[in-house]
Amino acid sequence: MSTYPIRFTLLLVYWQLTIGSMTMAQPARKQADRITAVENSLLPYVPVAGLPGWNLLDRMRHYKVPGLSIAVIHNYQVDWVKGYGLADTTTHRAVTPQTLFSAGSISKLVAAMAALRLVEQDKLSLDAPINQYLTSWKLGDNGFTQQTPVTLRMLLSHRGGTSQSAYFGFTPDKQPLPSVPDILAGKPGTESRRVVVNSEPNKEFRYSGGGYLVAQMAMMDVTKQDFATLTNQLLFKPLGLTRTTFAQPLPPSLATQASWAYSTNGWFKGMPYVYPQQAAAGLYSTPADLARLVIDLQNSYRGKGGLLSQSSVKAMMTPLAVVSDGFINEQIGLGTFLLQQHGNTDERGRYFEHTGTNAGFVAYALGSLVGGNGVVVMLNDNNGANELGKEIRRAVAQAYGWTGFLPKPLVTKSLPDSLLNAYVGRYQRGADEVVSIRRSGNRLIERVNNGDDIICVPVGRDTIAFTDYTARAYFSRNKAGRVDSLRVEWQQTPMPRLPDGQYLPNELIRMGRIDDAVAGYRTMNMNVSQLTYLAYELAMSRPRNLPAAEGLLRLAQEQFPNESIVYASLGELYRLRGEKNRAIEAFRQCLKFDASDEEVRKKLIALEAN
Repeated sequence: MSTYPIRFTLLLVYWQLTIGSMTMAQPARKQADRITAVENSLLPYVPVAGLPGWNLLDRMRHYKVPGLSIAVIHNYQVDWVKGYGLADTTTHRAVTPQTLFSAGSISKLVAAMAALRLVEQDKLSLDAPINQYLTSWKLGDNGFTQQTPVTLRMLLSHRGGTSQSAYFGFTPDKQPLPSVPDILAGKPGTESRRVVVNSEPNKEFRYSGGGYLVAQMAMMDVTKQDFATLTNQLLFKPLGLTRTTFAQPLPPSLATQASWAYSTNGWFKGMPYVYPQQAAAGLYSTPADLARLVIDLQNSYRGKGGLLSQSSVKAMMTPLAVVSDGFINEQIGLGTFLLQQHGNTDERGRYFEHTGTNAGFVAYALGSLVGGNGVVVMLNDNNGANELGKEIRRAVAQAYGWTGFLPKPLVTKSLPDSLLNAYVGRYQRGADEVVSIRRSGNRLIERVNNGDDIICVPVGRDTIAFTDYTARAYFSRNKAGRVDSLRVEWQQTPMPRLPDGQYLPNELIRMGRIDDAVAGYRTMNMNVSQLTYLAYELAMSRPRNLPAAEGLLRLAQEQFPNESIVYASLGELYRLRGEKNRAIEAFRQCLKFDASDEEVRKKLIALEAN
């Protein structure tokens, strides 16, 4: 992972902020200095003492993110808002603080606020059966619901046992858009299955966009209003959020101010998608508007006159189930994910957040429960933007001295060249997974297969710490004293060092030795999904590797000759290469094994018509 030089004066600002980062480092007095500190302090997950922060614009180029916007919250106020890069790369329209972005699943946080407003108006109850409020569609009864009826509280905390984890939206040419009842029922044309209860309600966290669509339907049924109108009346108009809406598609007055969408995923159609599944994914907003919403929740939590009552927001911030347990303990509240470091006892070290990913967009909204800190980041890319958004959040936490948000910085142990050079090598973590270690000055760089570089810090003899998660790893030596394996502390089995000249299949592909790679994969007994997915990744990578994708699909055809997905994948490969006749034949073969594949049928009709 490369680092970027910054001017000496900025380096001084960085060091002033780094010293005592685990205590209460104070933000710079001038707003311009605070902005400069953030823009030049992007960090890996675990900070490294003495490592200069990365520059924001450099990291945008590194991750190939066209544009983004940031709003920083400090002392219960929006401290600053700034846009970077381009909202539209074709017209070269710049991102400004007024640029709207698709907020993805941050929609769920906002939908939960709307639901609690209706609870406060006695139009909904958190703990009554949700079917009591549904008239346009009903959540089907079964053995699970008869024993434990699903409630609004369960739906808002992803504990309703409901299906449909996510929704993927539609391209703008989808006309008309399916209705909420039709999506819930899984009718033809909705490209989703019926929402059902398929696990025990009130038992555990299980993320469900379908559950939020059920909650949306209940809100619409009890108010007799469409979701965009009721949320505007309940939330956006009272808070003065003029650039926030659940309207799908966007009205023309806002569409001209919205960012375009960008993604390198093969399925992406090169345009912003439309999400009639509004409570789950349909929100558009700006970082400034979402920051004001976060502040309103913070004010309600401390009893300072927010839109919701203090008791309602306390309920939102009350943990109801464990999401993940590690260095950061993550729990779910009502529409909020609650974060704190393991063992934290300081109220200032508790945070609430929601992230969002839609086609071509990523967004982060985060606030402290007390102290009035937070940040909203919205980006018009859904690939490298995931990591960039996290780096920005950490930069803000560093520059503003957030309590208990960042891990303790790693301190590099000075080791002789002979030791550092001894660690350099390739270590096998799985059948087709290699961990490569190389030197970079007095540190090491890790790369897993063809992934991003990860800084590794020597912290003792034969011991390194990683910057992408809080763990140490240990090198072991054979009887001759040569390093022969590497073991991360949570691994029971060490990763053996690979001899020079012995390569795993994914390495052989990168070397252009496709036949050797296919021979390696042949011995791995992969299933058809694994083979076709790997071929898909190769075909859709940048740059594409179509010969390697074809080699894997030929292996899949050899091992699974009657699987429709093999021929669907081959048809798509030939279509990408412009081999029309071969694509038609492959798609016909796919339909021979699965006549219900409507997506393949559409592609076949389009090819035969030209």
